[in-house]
Amino acid sequence: MRPHISSPAPEAYNPAMANSIWTLEQFTCPSCGMNYTATREELQGKRSGSFACIVCDAEVHRWSGRHDFFDWSAQRMASPVFGRKR
Repeated sequence: MRPHISSPAPEAYNPAMANSIWTLEQFTCPSCGMNYTATREELQGKRSGSFACIVCDAEVHRWSGRHDFFDWSAQRMASPVFGRKR
């Protein structure tokens, strides 16, 4: 018996996605200093959106244009060491 391989639904495939450019960008919360990375995707159509800090709820980034941001992730920060000189 041969295994059945299903093909994606026609609406799931977007030929424009094959030509999109993705870049990884870094952002810092202006309020608390938490660092984030997000993937920026160049698009054919216009989009807008914003991202708020998970720590203090301040707006980290707002965008509008032929790009979108996704896969936001907080970056680990080294804990400050108090009372020790470098």
